[in-house]
Amino acid sequence: MTRRSLAFACALAVGGITACGVIPAPPGPLESDFVPQITAPSTASAEPASADGFSTEQRLAVRVRVETCTGWATGSGWVLSSNEVITNRHVAEGATRIEVTTYDGRDFVVKSSVVAEVPDLALLTLDEVFTESADISEVYPRVGIPLTIVGYPLGQELTVEQGKFVESEVESLGDSGAAVWLIDATIAHGSSGSPVYDTNGEVVAIVYAGDDQWNALAWPASWLQDLLEDPAGWTDNTADC
Repeated sequence: MTRRSLAFACALAVGGITACGVIPAPPGPLESDFVPQITAPSTASAEPASADGFSTEQRLAVRVRVETCTGWATGSGWVLSSNEVITNRHVAEGATRIEVTTYDGRDFVVKSSVVAEVPDLALLTLDEVFTESADISEVYPRVGIPLTIVGYPLGQELTVEQGKFVESEVESLGDSGAAVWLIDATIAHGSSGSPVYDTNGEVVAIVYAGDDQWNALAWPASWLQDLLEDPAGWTDNTADC
């Protein structure tokens, strides 16, 4: 089966990442009375929603806004620890400023960031502001297993998309030759960096792009585990302004 991988699922951008499409103006700060909305229910885990109606999986997803020397972009990410967020390299690369916004409208400025060439991932460091963090699981998926993607497509409201694992295929956007996941789930610009949850509510992959059928492409969580165990794979994220 041959598919043409597209960058449309990466950051929604102006200037810096033109392959993701041009839109008229960057997203401004959220209103002080911002009320999060969800476009689909989550069944990622059996855990009941909290008092505010959001599950842990939804609370851990963040919107990422990036300023670069030449433009701006929005992507998605998720909370790895009390002061760390994971997103994609192509979302954060070359940033002069990065902000993350939580499900309840809180904005935080990233203090530093590192990126990896392979896989397409970035690690953002903030002050210790998060009280919850995701669990990571390395799995060997079977065709048809249910998966849930949580992110901020188009840099807008929190969106939950249900899908299923289709197959592993060779990553082609970066020509790395690595094996990535194809997931039967609709995504859009700005979905890059979204966590992919299994039915236990654990992060098993990270979205980085999509194909011409609007399916999601994701790096298995094993790649992130390797980077966390051997930080030599990260490099400082610098801007060339």
